[in-house]
Amino acid sequence: MTSKYKIKIFTKKLQTEFILETTSSMLVMSQVHKEIIDFLGKNTIKWEPNKLNYNGKSEFYITYEEVNDGSRQHGVVREEDPLRV
Repeated sequence: MTSKYKIKIFTKKLQTEFILETTSSMLVMSQVHKEIIDFLGKNTIKWEPNKLNYNGKSEFYITYEEVNDGSRQHGVVREEDPLRV
């Protein structure tokens, strides 16, 4: 089964995001890194200036989430509390 993941990569000066389709399970971070490196090696990625002013200790960080046709895979992230003021 093919799954789609929205990948975002941020460095101190640049950022990018793309959709990665894979048949591998991306539950283990080492598998995530392998898939991303393979994807970056095959494609031309459009990098943009990073406007977040990221000042972390590491040189980059990566976020990813499973998506279904550009939307979240599992729908509701958190249901609203009806008693909220």
